[in-house]
Parts: sequence; structure tokens; C-alpha cells
Amino acid sequence: MNKLKLRGFILQIIEVYSQSATSINMKVLPDNSFTILTPDELPIVLQRLNAQVEPTKVFRFSKKHLPYQGTISESGFQISRIIHYRNSFLPVIRGRFEVESHQTLIHVQMRIHPFVMAFLGFWFLSWYGAVIPITLTGAMPNYMAALFVGMPMLMLIIFWVAFWSEANRSRSELAQIIQGQV
Repeated sequence: MNKLKLRGFILQIIEVYSQSATSINMKVLPDNSFTILTPDELPIVLQRLNAQVEPTKVFRFSKKHLPYQGTISESGFQISRIIHYRNSFLPVIRGRFEVESHQTLIHVQMRIHPFVMAFLGFWFLSWYGAVIPITLTGAMPNYMAALFVGMPMLMLIIFWVAFWSEANRSRSELAQIIQGQV
């Protein structure tokens, strides 16, 4: 009886996640898009960004550097924050400039690096591809099945916290840089 309840519970979880993933409001992977509006013209915005962004380096031995690294052009930018610790979920920040009369709009999008997303997708598919069939056949005790089904959900929560802490910090810093408050 317990194995039947567990199988039914697992099938309900799979159904809820498949419905939620197709929902417009649910984002499985973190993504942050926003727009910064400034009354300054594009050359001033580019100057402010260039003052806080340095070219990308593979190795960084000194702690004396600008806060961001990446590339900036007349059409937009792609940058990331320079950190001195490991965080695979550091957002890649892409911006696109839109010039209107007497103001500049900067459309910003923060996402996780594509290689990290590909790795996570592979990891989740491999994990659930092995755990779900073993659980449904009843070859695993109930307490272990719950642990193995719930482990990736815990990993996803940790993943979201790591991304959003960095994204929120970068969002406020980027707004300050563009507004000229730095």
C-alpha cells in the first residue's frame, strides 16, 4: 500500500511540474529582464559604463580591478561581475541601448551562462531518468525514494538563491553606474 501511495505521489509531482513548466508565470531557470531609463545621452552612458568595465581576462591575480568585465559597443554590452570566489550561477548581463528624444533606455537581461544551463539540464535528465524508473518499480525503499526525488528540488532552490543574490546586487550596481551615482 505504501509503495502505491508513493508511486501516485511521484506521478502527481511529475504532472504538477510539467504543467507548471508550461505556465507563463513559472520560470524554471532564473532570468531577469528590466529597463533602466536615464535622461542622459548615449555617449555619457557609454562613458560611465567604460569607466566601470574592463576587458575579460582568463586569469586575474590582482584584487585591484574594476567591478565588471566584458565588452561594450554603441548597440549594447555583455558584462559580468568580477568575483573572487566560485559561483557558477553568476549572471551574464546583456544590455541593449535604445535612444529616444532626450533620454536613453537600456534594456537589460540577466541570465545564467549557457554552459551552466546545459549542464543542469543534462544533470536533471540523468538524475530523474534513473531515479523515477527505479522508484516506480519499487526497487527502492520509500524513505530513500523520497530523498532521491526531492534532492534536485533542493538543488534548484540553492541554484535560485545563488543566482538571485548576484542578480539583485548587479541590478542595483548597474543602475547606479548608468545613473552616474558611482
